[in-house]
Amino acid sequence: MRICQVAPCFPYQEYLDGISVEKKYHVGGVERHILELSKALVKRGNSVTIFTTRAPFHRQYHEIDSFDIIRIPYGLKLYSSSIPFNLFKYFNIQDYDVIHAHTPNPMMADLACLKNNGEKPFILTYHNEITKGGLIGKTISSIYNKTFGYSLLKKSDLILTTTKDYAEESINLKKFRNKIKIVPNGVDVSRFSPTTDGKPIRKKYNIPKNSKVLLFIGALEQYKGIEYLLAAFKKVISYTNDIYLIIVGKGSLLEKLKSKVIQLGLSNNVIFAGYVKDIDLPFYYAFCDVFILPSVSKKEGFGIVQLEAMASGKPVISTNLPGVLEVDKDEVASLHVPPMDAEVLANAIIKLVLDSELLRELGRKGRFLVEERYIWDKIAGDIEKVYYEVA
Repeated sequence: MRICQVAPCFPYQEYLDGISVEKKYHVGGVERHILELSKALVKRGNSVTIFTTRAPFHRQYHEIDSFDIIRIPYGLKLYSSSIPFNLFKYFNIQDYDVIHAHTPNPMMADLACLKNNGEKPFILTYHNEITKGGLIGKTISSIYNKTFGYSLLKKSDLILTTTKDYAEESINLKKFRNKIKIVPNGVDVSRFSPTTDGKPIRKKYNIPKNSKVLLFIGALEQYKGIEYLLAAFKKVISYTNDIYLIIVGKGSLLEKLKSKVIQLGLSNNVIFAGYVKDIDLPFYYAFCDVFILPSVSKKEGFGIVQLEAMASGKPVISTNLPGVLEVDKDEVASLHVPPMDAEVLANAIIKLVLDSELLRELGRKGRFLVEERYIWDKIAGDIEKVYYEVA
C-alpha cells in the first residue's frame, strides 16, 4: 500500500544522531510517533512517504533514508503554527492509496484534507486537543476548533485516538464518535530495555551509588506540571535527603523552574540536564528508579514517555488525566495521582522509593505490559487494518 503520512514537522537524521536542529522546528512525541509508525509500516511491506515542512532556515540537513520525505517551505507562521500554502503545489494526491494526517499542530492536516477533497481515503490521528496558552491563544484555539478544526474532523473518513478515555472526554470529538477508532501509541522495546546500563549517567552527574533517582523527561512548559513535581520533591527531601531529581528537556519555563529550585532549597538535589541526545535517552531511563509524568492539562493526550519508562523496567507515577490514565488503567506498573496535587504526588514518590521490592515488581510488570500491548509492529498492524477498511 502507498501511504502518505502528513506531519507538521518531522525529524532529520541529525535529530536521531543527537544534534538539535533548530529551536523553532519542533520534534516531540507526535513526530516520534509518526517516525516509529512509518518505520514499522515499511517493515510490513508498505511504501511510506512523509509529507512535511522543512526547518525554517532551510539548511541542508540529512534525511532519514527509510522512506521518501517531501519537505515544503515552513510557510506563514501564526501563533506557533505554520501555514504551508505550498502544500497545494507539491501535494500530489494520486501518488497515494491512503492519506494519514496528524494533529494537534493544525493547518498542515487542514490543507491536506482540503487538497484531497474526498479523492482518497483520509485518516486523521487526533493526538490531543488543540489548545494555546493565554487569553489570545485560547481565543484563537476556540475559533479554530469551531471552524477549520470542525471541518477537518467532519471530512476525515476515520479518526484515530490513542485512548478511549480521551475520545470520550474530548468536547471537540463529541459529534464524531461514530467514526473514531482507538489505536494506542507504541514503543521500541529493543531500544528501551531493562538490560541497558545506566551507570554512565550516574558517573556523569556524580550521584552516589545507593542514592535514589527520580526522572522527568519532557518539554519545560506549563501543561507538564513540573512546578508541582518540585513542590512534591520538597516534601520527599524531608523524608530522605539521599535522593535526586533529574529534569530532562528544554522550554520556556526553564529559568523560572531554576529559580523555584533555589527558592525551595533544592539546588543540591535537582539536576537540569537540558536537551539530551535522542540516542542517550535510554541510558537516563535505565539510570532512574522512578519516572514521573506530572501533567496538568489535556494537552497531554497520552504520554509516550510512560511507555519508554515501562519498557526500561521502571515504575511510573503519572496524573490521572484522561488518556494518560488509560496507558495503565489498572495501575499494573504505575501509580496515578490527581493533577496539581503536590501532597499526593509526594506521598506516591515516598511510597515507592522506600519500598525496593515494590520498585522492582512494578518495573517488571511494566516491561511485560508494553510487550503485550504497545510494541510498534502490533500498533502498525492495527493501523494497517484501518487503512484497508477505508481504501
